Amino acid sequence: MTLKQIEYFIKVCELKQISECSKFFGISQSAMSIAIKNLENSLGGELFDRIGKSLVINERGKAFLKSITPIYNRVLEIRKNMLNGGMFDIAITSSKNIGSYLLPEAVSEILENKNDKSKIHLDIKIENTEAILQSILNNQCDIGLIEGSLKNSEVSTITICEDELFIVTGDKDLAQKSWNISSLKDYGWVMREVGSGTREVFFNNIKENPNLNIILELPTSEVIKNSIRNRPLFTCLPYFAIHNELGNGLYKVNMKGKKFIRNLYAIYSKDKKNSETFMNIINEIIENIRKFHKKISSQNS
Repeated sequence: MTLKQIEYFIKVCELKQISECSKFFGISQSAMSIAIKNLENSLGGELFDRIGKSLVINERGKAFLKSITPIYNRVLEIRKNMLNGGMFDIAITSSKNIGSYLLPEAVSEILENKNDKSKIHLDIKIENTEAILQSILNNQCDIGLIEGSLKNSEVSTITICEDELFIVTGDKDLAQKSWNISSLKDYGWVMREVGSGTREVFFNNIKENPNLNIILELPTSEVIKNSIRNRPLFTCLPYFAIHNELGNGLYKVNMKGKKFIRNLYAIYSKDKKNSETFMNIINEIIENIRKFHKKISSQNS
């Protein structure tokens, strides 16, 4: 059964004569007859009663017409959208912080602004930076959104924005003091797992390497915040992940002469053949994340 045979079948049901249908499609009557007969053979029986020169749809044909027409119309719609460049299924793998706090708003704005003719489906997964890189290299996702530095010649990188991490505690009294990293080494720390961009940036910026007392490693910022809230424990998280909860069981720590700055990036494989629409979607995601991040960061000014 082919799409062309279905197209011929539907038109024969409408015009009821092979001669008229063959004229409509610009083919010979014998070619049209063969196509209809092949369709019937593929379905295990006749779809029409032959009455003189006319074809009258029978009970099997009526059942097939009823079932196949909406499917055929949907196929035509899909083909039209594909030809117009309006259908895309894009896999995005995001870091846990970007995916939890920045990406939802960015994606919502994109989807709200798309007209009905644009059929863009975004499949979003959340992983740590190390896993995202592997997904890109293994062609398991189209776009990666990561935190921290990345040096790999096999991926294309676009800088989204600069971002700052802050040391946070659940103890209000401890937050009122000024600290350096060495003076905090004996307190309990709750950190992200190995492979996290947040963790990597933090440790790369501790030149004095005080051998912190890490008592717990957890996979998301949310569970880290809950574990240190109102407790004399410390962690390091991006401002956009904590800004709504500062002063409510979480407190920013004043660090003497120390800042933890990193970039947020969008990455994709250098080998990927990118269409104009694909690049427009990447740029729109980046711009929306950038805008939302700037809005949050301005609250820290």
